[in-house]
Parts: sequence; structure tokens; C-alpha cells
Amino acid sequence: MLRHATKFQILVSFAIVIWVSGDQAGFWPSQLLQRLESITYDYRVQLTLDGEVDPGLVIIDIDERSIAELGQWPWPRSVIAELIDTLFAVHGMTLLGVDVVFSEPEQNQLRDSWPVLLEQFPDLPEEPPLMTGDEQLANVLASWPVVLGYYFAGLDPAYPDVLSSVGVLPPPLQLLDDDWQQLDIPWVRAERFTSNFELLQNAANSVGSGAGFFDNPVVDADGMIRRAPMVQQAANGQLYPALSLSMLLELLGNPPVQAIIETGAGVSQLEGFDVGGFLIPTDSRGIVQVPWYGPERHFNYVSAVDVLSGEVDSDLLAGSIGILGTSAPGLKDLRSTPVGAVFPGVEINISLLAGMLHQRFLSEPAYARAASTLLLVVLGSIISVAFPYLTAFRVLAAGLILMSVHILINTWMWNEGLLLAFAPVTVVLIGTTGLHLLGNYWRESQRTSQVTSLFGQYVPPELVSDMVRSDFETSLVGAEKELTVMFSDIRNFTAFSEQVSPSQLSEVMNRLLTPLTRAIHANRGTIDKYMGDAIMAFWGAPLADDAHADHALQSARDMQNALAQLNSEFKDEGLPALAMGIGVHTGPMNVGNMGSEFRMAYTVLGDNVNLGSRVEGLTKSYSLDVLTTDATVQQAPDWLFRPVDKVRVKGRRQPVMLYTPLCRRQEAGSAQKELTARTREAFDLYQDQKFALSLALWNALALDFPDDPVSKIYIERCQIFADDAPGEDWEGVWTHTSK
Repeated sequence: MLRHATKFQILVSFAIVIWVSGDQAGFWPSQLLQRLESITYDYRVQLTLDGEVDPGLVIIDIDERSIAELGQWPWPRSVIAELIDTLFAVHGMTLLGVDVVFSEPEQNQLRDSWPVLLEQFPDLPEEPPLMTGDEQLANVLASWPVVLGYYFAGLDPAYPDVLSSVGVLPPPLQLLDDDWQQLDIPWVRAERFTSNFELLQNAANSVGSGAGFFDNPVVDADGMIRRAPMVQQAANGQLYPALSLSMLLELLGNPPVQAIIETGAGVSQLEGFDVGGFLIPTDSRGIVQVPWYGPERHFNYVSAVDVLSGEVDSDLLAGSIGILGTSAPGLKDLRSTPVGAVFPGVEINISLLAGMLHQRFLSEPAYARAASTLLLVVLGSIISVAFPYLTAFRVLAAGLILMSVHILINTWMWNEGLLLAFAPVTVVLIGTTGLHLLGNYWRESQRTSQVTSLFGQYVPPELVSDMVRSDFETSLVGAEKELTVMFSDIRNFTAFSEQVSPSQLSEVMNRLLTPLTRAIHANRGTIDKYMGDAIMAFWGAPLADDAHADHALQSARDMQNALAQLNSEFKDEGLPALAMGIGVHTGPMNVGNMGSEFRMAYTVLGDNVNLGSRVEGLTKSYSLDVLTTDATVQQAPDWLFRPVDKVRVKGRRQPVMLYTPLCRRQEAGSAQKELTARTREAFDLYQDQKFALSLALWNALALDFPDDPVSKIYIERCQIFADDAPGEDWEGVWTHTSK
């Protein structure tokens, strides 16, 4: 039986090796292995980002602020012309690429109606007196080194017989010799294009390279951009460069481009391009690995509106190479990449240009797949034959050593600029090692069972039973922890419910509790229970949260905002608005699974829980939406709190200081800071029994903040205490006798 198990183990191990090797050789591509390779590639990219910024490269950003100040995109061509002219004439930029397309002439009512005006008024000049925006932009393009952008596209699935292109293409890319034409290179092919209209394209052509495409049709199956074509072949059979390549050509004075052809074992294929001594390694289709330098906004960004308004530092732009593009989400030029799920397309193009200038590209040599396939076959065969005869411990040790060597070699090759597949070897090592580890362990267990069954009547086996609890299971056991608890309650909900039908009330409850719960969950809160229209929640368990007080206060604010939005909907529906009081308190509480043998619940108990409930009840007395205690204040230094009162709640002898959170400190305005400071001064005088002085401050506060409920309360108290002092033993505590 054990011998059969060993043979089965070897056969399964060889099956894993053959499956992975066949994928690497291209016999039966596996989507699973390709996906794993993409994941490991992304991790390697993220781990090797150098973080260095090239000060000579800059993105002129059509950002949200520019759109807000200059108007909706597209902007008038005269604005674009002014922007480009300012970059060169004022700030001394060296080269500018344009990651947008001007496919149609700009509408000009005066120019369009001029022939009609000439018929009515023959004495008018033959041409309108004012230059159009397109003419202004064309003049600018003819004056400065600007590389326009355009994009290619495939067939439209909705109209497969229609090959409609817009605009005109720039001059095609000319390779130095025609050797590449004999190879039948599978270029990335496009059927249609959307380019700049003739006036603008001709103006750009007159200065230099003219234009380059900025689309990327080689998006991976998971929607990520990891590669980009350097050239595409249009329907006319001509080759056209990418925007980044066209900018490099312009920068170098349009040198000849040489296709690098490698020949080996009777096979010739494209390996890259030589552009004036700058090497661009590609695959056999002319596609490069995008050289990633950092996360989004790694390069210098300059807002377009700052350029036009003169608020940009000329030293940043002087002598720089830039690309005009957009990071605004509304303009839909955001991509998914290994360094960011939402990454501006313009930054991908400038990363490609940076890779050319820095000569920093990962190359995958033609022999890489063959070498990887050979390595898989040899290594997999050795493992399949040798591992079944090792102990489980030795299998594990050998597997870890081989994996370490694999990681070190792959990392070294990566740092040298060579891209080798990581996932196939990893899958073989983990798959075969895991298989033999389990198989050998099972065979060792079976052998032990055989010995035990044979000699058990003489030597009885030991039985050891260990109960192992996971971290989460342990957390279900009752324990005392410092947590933050919240109670919320809708005020006068009974009166509200009398005005709607039972079916409406059920709908209102769902509409009410859903956004409130969402606000709690979004800030890592745990819902303890719903009590009609009230909610009890806590923070800090079952998952530990060092910022539990901060998250509870943020939840309270989000809940009030959600209620305000809901009240707006109620108003439109003719329903009365609702108000909600929220009490927040921090302190030691007992948390865990509690209940009976019939029903259990994960909840919190203790005096501090009761105090949190009392604090919520006091929101009515002070006409405030949120109240919290000094214990919570100490745990939330990022918030600005206004002191409210020092109270003794019903059922509790120890007094507690109450506050109301106003906002986060970095959000505080002058009015909020003034309100807090003046309240503290007036409250301290009140605590010191200087009621006349305190009354004067509260009256002044009420004049400046007429809707402040706290001032009204203290004005009434100070008037009473001024006539009837509470006595020397008064602690400054207001005792509440109801919940």
C-alpha cells in the first residue's frame, strides 16, 4: 500500500511539473498561472520603487481646480494656446507633449456667419477681423516644440463594417532599414484613429515630430496596465510612434530609429529599438514593460490654472520636459496599475518617457521563456524523484532552501533589468513540496499506525488532547477592556409615529437605521443592539482599536449628517423632521459572549455602559445633538470640544464632566475656536461661584450666538445663584434626578 502511495505521489508531482512547463512553453496557456504571474509582478514593482523624482519632468495638470476656475473641459482653443505659449515664452520649457486630442475645429459664430455678412455688407473685409481660437493655437504649435496626441482604436463591435477615423495622422515612423519587414512582426494593429484636425496637425508637423498616440490597447486580462506599445501599425500599413517615443525623437532632433533584431537557433525576432543611442527593449510585438517610479503624483504636477495665473515657480518649469494631461476623475483618464488602482494616464506616459531618458526598462530576452521552461523540467524532475524518499522535515527544509535561492536569483535578475517569470517556478516549488510534505507525513503516520496496531497490546499508545483556541474565539470570552460606547435615540419619535401609518413607520425605520448603521460600520464600530428607534454600539472589540474614541466621535458626526440628509427627504415627502441625541463615553467595560444556555449575545456591561446611556439622555436637557464625557475627550486629542457642564447623573454618585464635540481641530474656524474659549472662561467663573461675572460673559455670548442653548441655561442658573448662592460646599455639580 505504501509503495503504491509513493508511485502515485511521483505521478502527481510530474503532472504538476508538466502542466506548469507546458504553460511556460506556450503549449497550453493557463489563466491561473498568468494571473499569479501578474500578482507577483505587481509585488516586485511595489517593492522596488526607488522614490526618486526627476526634476526635469513635469505634468501640466488639467485638474479639478483648473476646471472649476476656467470652466468645463474642453476649454476654448485660445486658452490652450495661451497656456502653451506661457509655458515656453515665460517659463522656458524645453518640450511639451499633449495627452489630449483636438479632433474637430472649434465653433466660431463670427467666422461661420461672415459669408452671410459679406453679402449684406460688401465693403467688409474678406476675412473676419479677429483670429479664431484654432488659428491662435496653430500659430503657437508652429512656434514651439509641441508633440500632439491622438489615439488608435479597433473595430466598433456595434458597427463592424464602419472604419470611421477622425482627423489626420502625423508622418509615420521611419525605421532605418527594411530588415524588420521580412520578419512579419505581429505589431499591435489599429483599424481606426481619432487624431487632430488638419490645421493643428500640420502646424505641429512643421516644427518637429508632430504627434504620438497615447492609447494603450494591451491592457491585461485583470484590467491592469503593466505594458505599453511603443509603435502601432495603422490600417494603411504604416508604423506610428507612441507619444513618449515621439517626444524622445523630438528631444533628440529626430534621429534615425533602428529596429533591434536578434537571431538565434534559426529564429529572428524584434528585441527593441535604438533611438539615437537610447535603447528601448521590447517584446516581439514592440511592447515595453512600463517603468514604474512611484505611486500616483510621483512626478511634479503643476496645475494649468497656476500657469495661466502666473502663480507657478518658473524655476520648476525652466528647461523642463512636460506633458499636458489631466488627473480629474470626470475626464476619464484614470487607469489601474501595479502602483495605484486609480492612476492618471498622463503619468503613465511620462513614466515611459522617463524610462527612455534614464534607460530604465525591464527586458525579457527571447531566451527567457526557453530557459525558464528548461529550469522547470530539470528542477521539477529532481524534486519528483527525490522528495518522496525524504522525511517530512527534510522535504520542508529542502523546499524552503530552493524557494530562497529562487527568490534571490529572480530578485538579482530583476535589479539587473532582466524580467524572468516568477510564478511558474514558485508554483512548482510550492505545489510539489506541499504534495510530498503531505504525502510523506501521511506515509509516516500510516507506518506508525501499523507499528501501533502490531505492538499496541504490549505497549499502549499515549493519547494527548489539546484544545486550541483562535484569537477570535478567545475574544468571545468575557473580559474587561477600555472601550467607547455610544447610545443614540430619536427624539419625540412616538409623536412622529402617530402621524404615519404602520406600513410607513416600518419603511421609515428601515430608511433611518440603514444609514445610521452604515456610519457606525464605516468607522469600525460594533452594533450591540437596536432598541426601537435607538441604537447601542461600541468600539474597541472584538477587534482591538487604539483610536476607538476618535472613531466613535466620527461616527456620531456621520450619523447626524445622515439624519440631516434623511430629513431633507422627509421634508419633500411632507413628513416632519427628526432630531437625534447621541451620548458617547469611554471607560473600562466587560465585553464578551453573555446570556443563557438558550440565547447568547456579544455585548458590553458595566457602570460605564450605564453612564453612556445617561449621557445620551442628557442631550435633551441641553438641547445638543452630541454629548460626551471627559474620559472620551482625553482619548480624542484631534477633536475640538466645548465644555457643557459638570453633572451627577441619576443612579451614580461620582460627577462627570460633559462636553460637546464641535469638529476636528484642523477643521476648526475662528467662530468655533472663539465659542470654545469664551465658554471655558464663563464656565470657570461659574465653577468659582463668581456668578455676576459669569452672567455677563454668558449674556455677551448669547448676543453673539443667539441660537446657543448652553448660554440660555447658564444665564438662568447664574441669575438664580446670584440671588441665592449655593454655599461654600458646592462642588459646581448640577444633579439630574431623571434619566
